[in-house]
Amino acid sequence: MIRFSVAEIFGNGMVLQRNKPIHIFGQAEEGDRVRVSIYDYHGRLIDEINSVSDRLEKWQVTLASMEASKDNKIVVENTSSQEKIVISNVSVGEVWLAGGQSNMEFFNKYDKDWERTKNLPKNDSIHFYNVPQRAFEGHVTHNGEGRDGYGKWLNDKDQGYENFSAPAYSFARRIQEKLQVPVGIIGCNWGGTTAVAWVPENVLQTKELKYYLDEYEEALKAYSKKEMKTISLLAWEKIDTPSDYKIFEPLLYGLDREEQLEYMEKNGDGPVVPLGPYNENRPAGLYETMLQKVIPYTIAGALWYQGESDSGDRAKTYDLLLSGLIKAWRKDWDDEFPFILVQLAPFGEWLACTNDDYSLVRQKQQHVADTVENVYMTSIMDIGSYYDIHPKEKMEVGRRLALLALSHVYNMIPAEQAENPRFEKGNVSGNTITLTFKNAENLSVFDKSDIVISIDDENTIPEEVTAENNTVTLSTTKEISPDAKVIVSFGWADYAVINIKNEQGLPIAPFKVTLCS
Repeated sequence: MIRFSVAEIFGNGMVLQRNKPIHIFGQAEEGDRVRVSIYDYHGRLIDEINSVSDRLEKWQVTLASMEASKDNKIVVENTSSQEKIVISNVSVGEVWLAGGQSNMEFFNKYDKDWERTKNLPKNDSIHFYNVPQRAFEGHVTHNGEGRDGYGKWLNDKDQGYENFSAPAYSFARRIQEKLQVPVGIIGCNWGGTTAVAWVPENVLQTKELKYYLDEYEEALKAYSKKEMKTISLLAWEKIDTPSDYKIFEPLLYGLDREEQLEYMEKNGDGPVVPLGPYNENRPAGLYETMLQKVIPYTIAGALWYQGESDSGDRAKTYDLLLSGLIKAWRKDWDDEFPFILVQLAPFGEWLACTNDDYSLVRQKQQHVADTVENVYMTSIMDIGSYYDIHPKEKMEVGRRLALLALSHVYNMIPAEQAENPRFEKGNVSGNTITLTFKNAENLSVFDKSDIVISIDDENTIPEEVTAENNTVTLSTTKEISPDAKVIVSFGWADYAVINIKNEQGLPIAPFKVTLCS
């Protein structure tokens, strides 16, 4: 017998999206009648909708859109069984979903600015919800002791908020301070995951992406179903042990390369869940066990920080995968909501991970941001680390995401103050190359940047780099003939940094351009 319930995401302290129809959903016995009512802080009925649970034992209602408010109450009644669920302290404001892998999951407490962040004044208008991490249906322990704060709405400074996404937290604080309405952030992310895990299977049923499904089918042949289950569950039992979290945690705070090598020698690969029905990285796996648990909870938009696990051989199709993900999510929500992306940061090697084809992933990310409607991206080529896949300046990442939202979603600042400087035009004169950028009025050189000049296929680096207004000047010791083929690239290698920034502190986005031939 199915238990009458609302979906797990509905709970005390939640935030509903303002100015859009509000979807409330849950489960009940087939044919049961369900009534959903919402009351304001005075106890006045705002809206009331009736529904009937379908043959899949699911029900859903859509309440009328509301303006921003606090201290509302939702009453959900099963009028067939006379059961009632009351949800209190309900706010209405802006709701964003924060998806991706470890750099989005990255906890507040690991951030470089945690000491300052935890001492900020409490903001009662910010609320967080971490979707429980379930690799498979029935997986209930991954967010145990030491990883608490999942599956319930938290207010700013509640126990567990230290385990919330640092970039998403920073984003929430910044847009709340500007918008002056309640803000809710839904964390739906998992470290080490490929985007393949976050899409419905039909996204992968194309000629270009089908190889992901083929790899999975091949992996299933390694074990019988019984062996796969036994091996997988034993591995999860170890992975989900709180003491295992503590062993891994220093890596997230940051270890130098020597300490990383010592860690690998001591701990090896650790327990491994074979690719199969119990592995979180199986195609459509987390889409089914995490994302679908919150669809179609009404949101303003999505933040996405992922791509590290789709580098290497997979980089060549990342634009197809990412654009497929965006299209699928929008279809599921029936809403062309904005996606705001974070481009991969500079990184060389961390544990056994390397940066193979990171430059190509960045190019694919930029392509999606440039070609898919209502998609925006911030570049963070100035805050990476060669021996750490996790940049620790996540408060800054959140600030840059917030700038894009405040510009493109809320129309509070011009795009020029939110976007990274982008190459616009260039010219060559003698031994000097002058580059002009949009989204910049006052460029500054803060440190060395990875800039390569190719003159008739011979690479060199500039002897001098200067910036003034919206231009960057590169000087070489080699005279460039008028008919030379000149190619200039900024931050185009797998590991590269860019430390030329505009007045908003945003670095020039990576680019490669042929100036003359």
